[in-house]
Amino acid sequence: MILRHFTHRRFLPAIVARGGISVQDTETPYLQFEFNPTSDHLKQTFHRMQHAADIPWDETDTVVLDFDFVKMQAADIDVLEQVESFTGKIESVPSNGPVRFVKNFLSLGYLTEESREQLSEYY
Repeated sequence: MILRHFTHRRFLPAIVARGGISVQDTETPYLQFEFNPTSDHLKQTFHRMQHAADIPWDETDTVVLDFDFVKMQAADIDVLEQVESFTGKIESVPSNGPVRFVKNFLSLGYLTEESREQLSEYY
């Protein structure tokens, strides 16, 4: 089982330097994930949800970071199914997987091996 996080490639240097993903990059109180996605629909369309005029974003800018949910559970990391007063950016549509939230920070140590390899291509 995985938790899939989407980010812009321009955030990768800060993510790598910090050793994880942080709400500092999202300007929201929670990190948002697609839980155990069954397709790449969201990966292919995520860039359309980004409305920040100061960051040009097309589908080639989207980087997927897959985190090992089982490892996170073993480490007692709180993964929330819903959060009061926060809807997030991932739309609730049938082609997207369920959404999950993590507060504040998540270490790159929980990345799947495949995501680690992908990240090493950037750095």
